[in-house]
Amino acid sequence: MLTVKEAFNVIINETRQLGEEITTLENATGRVLAENITTDIDMPPFDRSMMDGYAVRSVDVHSTPTELKIVGFIPAGEFPQFSIKRGEAAKIMTGAPMPAGADSVREVELTRRSDTTSTVQILEPTQAGQHIVFKGTEMQKGSRVLAKGTFINPSVVGVLATAGKPRIAVFRTPKVSILSTGDELVAPSEKPGMGQIRNSNSYTLHALCQNLGVESQMLGVAKDERDTIKQKIEAGLSSDVLLISGGVSMGDLDFVTDVFNDLKLEVYFEKVAIKPGKPTVFAKHQNGLVFGLPGNPVSSSTVFEVFVRPAIRKMMGFSNFRHKLILAEITESFVNKSQREVYHPAITFYKNGQYFTRPLMTKGSGDITGFSAHNSFLICPRENIKLSKGSQCEVQLCSFYDLI
Repeated sequence: MLTVKEAFNVIINETRQLGEEITTLENATGRVLAENITTDIDMPPFDRSMMDGYAVRSVDVHSTPTELKIVGFIPAGEFPQFSIKRGEAAKIMTGAPMPAGADSVREVELTRRSDTTSTVQILEPTQAGQHIVFKGTEMQKGSRVLAKGTFINPSVVGVLATAGKPRIAVFRTPKVSILSTGDELVAPSEKPGMGQIRNSNSYTLHALCQNLGVESQMLGVAKDERDTIKQKIEAGLSSDVLLISGGVSMGDLDFVTDVFNDLKLEVYFEKVAIKPGKPTVFAKHQNGLVFGLPGNPVSSSTVFEVFVRPAIRKMMGFSNFRHKLILAEITESFVNKSQREVYHPAITFYKNGQYFTRPLMTKGSGDITGFSAHNSFLICPRENIKLSKGSQCEVQLCSFYDLI
């Protein structure tokens, strides 16, 4: 049975980035750059004012208050056709180009306009360069401003627009299919009968994919019949990733791994030393990856976060696809009584300059209600390790939750 690290490495080593495609700036959010981005202009393209105020020569306002002659007005979007000489100033707006001769800006709050409006009093001195953004300080023409593998968030969209990139190359987003198995499963719209439960895993996995910005289709529920499961799995093999919930344990009606063999999938492992999530299967087919996830809701979601999310992120082209791990002080003692590495749901928060984590009290791998409060996983090594209150422990943050 593989350790968590060993299983993770197998999955990542067998995962490949998908191909590239061109998208427009309007549709780029949530994608990953497949090219380095260079800019065709300096940014800013001219020295510009950071303030509404007056463009002045710092040498003229060394002693204040000083009265200067107003020789012009410079709004944003217009380039001044005059220069500032000794004893002169120009009213200037935020973002407007600096006039020749001026080397600083005094904000309007520290000035007093004369009654005649032809002069202005500068009430405090300026230093050369004050309140000016100089040409090329943000971007220089021909320089790389974004690297391949960058996740495109709204701020990055602004950089792309500034760099003059209305169309960019991005990595293709993987298509995911989701299948749940089990005679006991009914739709959320149905009231369960005796021995039945509503199918929550398909919808949870679909939501986790949505959180990643990935398209997913639900293939429904396959009854615990070998032929039915085979038919459903075959339908999902056209996807880049197939997620199968349930049917991967050692029960008489757990046919998923048998079907993998029937379909000649390359199975890499069938168990992992993780709690919850021991009956986790990883396989490959010609088109992509197949994950057999446990049927218990908490186990299924945990395995997705530990193994599936990083693989999908690598497919999407992320340069940093691995988990976000931190060290946090545990607020309550926790004991690992199993021989497996435990990923226990926890609440992690930041206070007074450090992270703290509190293990959640849940009723096991089927307690989806208790699990829903978590924003992280407390990681406890195998072999009966005790984490004492106040000690430092490793925590995996869930990217779909904010820290409290």
